[in-house]
Amino acid sequence: MIGKCNQEMESSENDTDLSPDDIGSIEEMPEDTILSRQTSVNLVPFMGQRFVSQDAAYEFYCSFAKQCGFSIRRHRTRGKDGVGRGVTRRDFTCHRGGYPQVKQTDEGKLQRNRKSSRCGCQAYMRIVKRADFDIPEWRVTGFNNHELLKSEDVHQLPAHCTISADEKSRICMFAKAGMSVRQMLRLMELEKGVKLGCLPFTEIDIRNLLQSFRHVDRDNDAIDLIGMCKKLKDENQNLKYEFKLDSHNRLQYIAWSYASSVQLYEAYGDSVVFNTTHRLDAYDMLLGLWVGVDNHGMACLFGCVLLRDETIQSFAWALKTFLSFVRRKAPQTILTDQNVWLKEAIASEMPDTKHAFCIWHIIAKFSDWFSAPLGSRYDQWKAEFCRVYSSEIVEDFEDGWKEMVDRYGLQSNKHVVSLYALRTFWALPFLRRVLLCWADE
Repeated sequence: MIGKCNQEMESSENDTDLSPDDIGSIEEMPEDTILSRQTSVNLVPFMGQRFVSQDAAYEFYCSFAKQCGFSIRRHRTRGKDGVGRGVTRRDFTCHRGGYPQVKQTDEGKLQRNRKSSRCGCQAYMRIVKRADFDIPEWRVTGFNNHELLKSEDVHQLPAHCTISADEKSRICMFAKAGMSVRQMLRLMELEKGVKLGCLPFTEIDIRNLLQSFRHVDRDNDAIDLIGMCKKLKDENQNLKYEFKLDSHNRLQYIAWSYASSVQLYEAYGDSVVFNTTHRLDAYDMLLGLWVGVDNHGMACLFGCVLLRDETIQSFAWALKTFLSFVRRKAPQTILTDQNVWLKEAIASEMPDTKHAFCIWHIIAKFSDWFSAPLGSRYDQWKAEFCRVYSSEIVEDFEDGWKEMVDRYGLQSNKHVVSLYALRTFWALPFLRRVLLCWADE
């Protein structure tokens, strides 16, 4: 589409220009877009182009719209000549085409004043079924007249907010596991290695999808969740999962990892965060996530696990299963919270791996631990703790810690005593030579 926005292509003898009332939505095409045939031959519409079906034409025009920064919708059909011939012409229009209808309101009745996105854009694509070959063909007769979106925002348009069948299966599995919508989004962003908000669907799309799913039946949770994993395994043989049932046929443990996650682990699995701080209400089970950081500083997901309880046996099963997924390659360093049972399980199952505590999990508990005993001195003490924590050498840490504890009278505080006893797991002077991944949760 080279030329100015008011340029129109010649229409066929069967076509007429669409009026604002006929058009549902329109495309934007400034002169510097990628509509030139010289730059996008395969995605630029041309007169006489043929398709085998209306759906094929819609998919093509939808792809064309996406690369240009707008969204489309199906418009009403016209040209039904005679019984049995069906639709002989179909128009696809921009989502901003046409004008909002003025609704009749009763006097004194409050109405929501919602602004419409429709602006009368005239862009559309028309396909016409030829009677001789019964093959639909379409032609472009106009351009849109509104501003194009940036490429990173196009995925939020209605026509491009798509959820694939595989993603629907995963969302269903996540819902059965009791994950919140935000947890689902974050987990799928980690799986795909995309930035926050860059999935081709939104929180609202997931909520709408979940409305179509049946409610989770807790009595059949094991059968449902394991059945979902088996279905995913049938669709993708590279999916890895293991599970264990208890004596009452209830799901006790289940862990899974995707082929892409295993590949990421092979490249970036030297330092791993094993986050076990979340719990799923639907199953009343602990959710564990193995996460790392790639060479671009982006978080990447290595695997997931659900555990019925927090015991040495449960964590040992999780660690053994994860190692079986990644061909027995243990990480050099693993970061966790301060769970004592997990600490014991790591010492047993990964004896050659350096175990460290995530400092953000420790600091997150400070307000509960120290705000009451320290009162107005809490912020000052927290700043002093961070300074001591970042000491360059062990001697400076030891001296700074003693001075801090004496200054604030925390010699008998149980949390301070516990932190000092486990200082080799979290204080930087003891971890300077250890490979750590500092990923945002």
